[in-house]
Amino acid sequence: MSNPIRLPDIFPPHIADRGRHYFDHGQVLEIRQTAAGRYQAIVRGSAMYSVWLKLDKGLRIQSGGCDCPYDDACKHMAALWYALRARLETQGVPQPLADLLARADEAALRKMLLRLAEDETVRERLTAFLQPEKREEIYQQQVKQMFARAGYDYYDAMDLGIKVQDWLGEVAQDGEAAVADALPLLMPRLIRAYERMDDSDGILADAIDGAVELLDQTTRENAPESLIRCLDKCLKDDRYFEYGDSGYKLYHIRARIWQQNGQWKAWQKYVDTRLAKADEWNSKFWAMARWQLFQAQGDDAGAQDWFERHLYLPEFRKIAVAQAVGQQNWAEAERLLREGMALAGAKGHLGTLYDWKLQLFAVMQQTGADIRALAEDLAFHKDDFSLPHYQAWKATFSEAEWPAEFERLLARLAKSAWLSAEILQHEQKFDLLLSVLKQYAGLSLATLDHFSPSFPEPYHAQIVDCYLTVFDKEISKAHTRKQYRQLAKQLKMLASRYPKQQAVNAFAAEIKVQNNIKPRRPALLEEWERVGF
Repeated sequence: MSNPIRLPDIFPPHIADRGRHYFDHGQVLEIRQTAAGRYQAIVRGSAMYSVWLKLDKGLRIQSGGCDCPYDDACKHMAALWYALRARLETQGVPQPLADLLARADEAALRKMLLRLAEDETVRERLTAFLQPEKREEIYQQQVKQMFARAGYDYYDAMDLGIKVQDWLGEVAQDGEAAVADALPLLMPRLIRAYERMDDSDGILADAIDGAVELLDQTTRENAPESLIRCLDKCLKDDRYFEYGDSGYKLYHIRARIWQQNGQWKAWQKYVDTRLAKADEWNSKFWAMARWQLFQAQGDDAGAQDWFERHLYLPEFRKIAVAQAVGQQNWAEAERLLREGMALAGAKGHLGTLYDWKLQLFAVMQQTGADIRALAEDLAFHKDDFSLPHYQAWKATFSEAEWPAEFERLLARLAKSAWLSAEILQHEQKFDLLLSVLKQYAGLSLATLDHFSPSFPEPYHAQIVDCYLTVFDKEISKAHTRKQYRQLAKQLKMLASRYPKQQAVNAFAAEIKVQNNIKPRRPALLEEWERVGF
């Protein structure tokens, strides 16, 4: 999920309702929070399912997963969300433990610690705390145990990722000296496991991020030598750069230490080595890192020369364009953008080319230049429709010129049904839009849902006919209860949306008749009954 969203936006109502039912009946078990901010639980349904969610501070879902067969946001995830909301929004502030311990009897505390130490994990933590000289040995044994049981598949990766994150949380509580002992032991094993395991849900990646974040925090001031050596070893391992972006995060930590210590030669040697073997993709990062090194050293002349020699890279050109725009030097901004467009076009970097066009359009609007050709290009970029650019393009024509230009546009887009439909919808040409939809080979319920709300009431009967044609095809192809259930609910929603159109109920009744004779589909009939048909 790319955008953080609350429960109603991601779960269909019936899924949310069933998730709430599971929560209300106490079927969310063993909730735990990992060091990376994920919440893990077991939800009891037809089986015991492992579920996880990652939430922001506003309880919006950022990512999640479940090992049930359902291939979308499921009721088990919804159940966990309801449980987390209840826990996080209603929990009170407990009495500070420090106050309670201050008043406790020392003998009683010792007795309690001895009882707690019967658990092996607690005993190891207490030993590491009371005997720091044994801490590294204890951590080494714990790391060995965690990875000894690690297999290769998805469930092994999930299990290991959770264990590592929990362990990192405990180490962090033991203090910076503990972190300095623990991370050098963990990092090589963790990247090796990440390389070989199926980390489809990203839990091992979260563990690596947690370790890197802990390393970052612990090296902010007076970085321990053991962690500097750990950093240097990690930065020599290309796997950190090949799998995700942890290598680049590690570099930024090391660069900060180099700068703090004034170790310019070591910093430059590392960056130059990386630049020498970089491919086209990561050379952009290392070229920018070299420029930042010039700036950190206060070498303004070297930084300026490096910057100008690397304007062929989009990252540098974006900075130059931003500077020109900030100074309202529109001519320079346009020159940089057109030059960038030529470079991107020659290399086939279409995404970069599009970005430059967008910025050029904004600059040309500032200068009052002729934007007609560029606005048209952006309005219909790669069969996508951009309404703001379409409106800007249309505004370049007079009222007398526009009708003829509109006819030419429709003729030019005759083979692009979706794009034609988008334009006709905006222009409220409903007769033409209806004709395009009826002839659209890819017409689906989703397409109709997109365009149908714009049609006024006189067209409702024809829109319903389009829907029923598609429903008839979808029902004939459906063969699972899940598909029947979805179609039944969609048809019921159509009946609610167009209550005056009796054709929907008549269609539903006909489907019941057809499927009550051979070959019968009892599951379809049950789902029809469930929604009230």
